[in-house]
Amino acid sequence: MHLRQLYNVAGAVTFSRLLIAAAMPFVVPTPWGLWVYLFALLTDVVDGAIARRTGTASSAGAAFDGWVDKTLHVNLAWSLAVADRIPDWWMLAWFSRELIQVAMHPVLMHGFRTGQGPAPRTSVLGRLTAVLLALCVVLSFVGLDAWLPTVLTGVIGAATGLDYARVHLLAYLRRDSAR
Repeated sequence: MHLRQLYNVAGAVTFSRLLIAAAMPFVVPTPWGLWVYLFALLTDVVDGAIARRTGTASSAGAAFDGWVDKTLHVNLAWSLAVADRIPDWWMLAWFSRELIQVAMHPVLMHGFRTGQGPAPRTSVLGRLTAVLLALCVVLSFVGLDAWLPTVLTGVIGAATGLDYARVHLLAYLRRDSAR
């Protein structure tokens, strides 16, 4: 996996989302917050399409995309909580998948660094978690109750995190037993 795999149009679109993530604490309290978030979601859809269409899709790009998505949503959730637009505990539900992945850090990083782990990919549960999280954020921005989607995000996110852990642990154990 090489950083130079990010030097393309799709990588630039993904990088623009990182800049949006950095701006979130300043944008959330303004009337533009929802629109900036929706634009960030659009860049998330577009970067993958551009990478596939131009033949520049890579494992580094997929990993960078996932990392930027997490950065965007953590900055956004923190900003919403500080602005008292969501209860603080919602962040635990919104990021249940990531909390499980943090526990998997040694295994995930080994596979990432060596290129021996499963290729970064999303599952149906992962996509559902992302859609529910986006719904929670949009409902929070417009002032509607997001309690139920937040709980669903937490439950499905935890199931997703456990499934990712299973996949990566099995791959790690297979590699280790092959030595």
